[in-house]
Amino acid sequence: MEKKWAVIINPKSGKRQFKPQIEYLLATLKNADIRFEYRFTGHVGHAQAIADEFTGKNYRNFLVVGGDGTFSEVVNGIFASGRQDYSNFKLALIPRGTGNDWGRFWGLTRDYKHSIEVFLKGKTRIIDVGNMKYSTSEGQRTHHFINSVGLGLDAKVVEVAHHIKKVLGSHGFIYSLGLFVTVFIYRAVKMKVFSGSKEMKEPIFTASIANGCYSGGGLKQTPDALPYDGELDCMFALKPKIQDIFTAITALFRGNLMRHRIIRSFRTQDIRIQSREAFPIEADGIGLPASTELNIGIIPAAIQMVVPEKFSEKSQTVDSLM
Repeated sequence: MEKKWAVIINPKSGKRQFKPQIEYLLATLKNADIRFEYRFTGHVGHAQAIADEFTGKNYRNFLVVGGDGTFSEVVNGIFASGRQDYSNFKLALIPRGTGNDWGRFWGLTRDYKHSIEVFLKGKTRIIDVGNMKYSTSEGQRTHHFINSVGLGLDAKVVEVAHHIKKVLGSHGFIYSLGLFVTVFIYRAVKMKVFSGSKEMKEPIFTASIANGCYSGGGLKQTPDALPYDGELDCMFALKPKIQDIFTAITALFRGNLMRHRIIRSFRTQDIRIQSREAFPIEADGIGLPASTELNIGIIPAAIQMVVPEKFSEKSQTVDSLM
């Protein structure tokens, strides 16, 4: 059972050519004599439930066909088991989503044959996983994330992008379009931010607390974030003037947002955010209930990820997939 793979497929991720791609994947796995069981997701949150079920059946290897949200759901399903050590769990990804920001960091694109080749080579790297606790009207909730948490405008953009996607379909520009639709109508929320000796009390327009460097379909809000350094990269944008909005968007698309005058950034292992007014939250492109208090931390060296060879830990002994 240790070498058997749980394959979780989101048929609604991505665009066309779904059936031929999946047929190719399943045939390739069979030809490579890889033992596996596969399931299709049917609704939001289903990937988490499936992963939880597979974990209960003692599966430790998960191949995800889907976008950032599907991958994140699988991570949450694994961590929902409440085990003490997840470092022997292994995750692999064939990107098929809208933003594909997590896969983009690793050089995994919608070229599914390349992603399958990476999977078959079986090179791995131990990576960090983010965890968060936030308060809602129904009590405190816990959520894990793999790429980033967005607050304020960032979360509203995700919400708008999901609505746009229902009309235009899944395209890489959806998040950029959502940004332009939302940026001039969203209003900053006054927040208190605590991290170690750092303290900030400002109206926050948008924020990203990140494990990975990409968000919003390839934008770099946290350009130096690495998902294996044991730290979170935090970016906060203060309440902007109208001219700041134009210059900040330009800086974002040019990749030099960190230099903008309204940006505050730092690295940390944990951060607490409070506000009298509930602020919107998203994690890995998944919209979460608005909250007035949020605690975010990092679990260093939490789980294994199958990655291209250039990212693998050369000192690490890599087992065969078979």
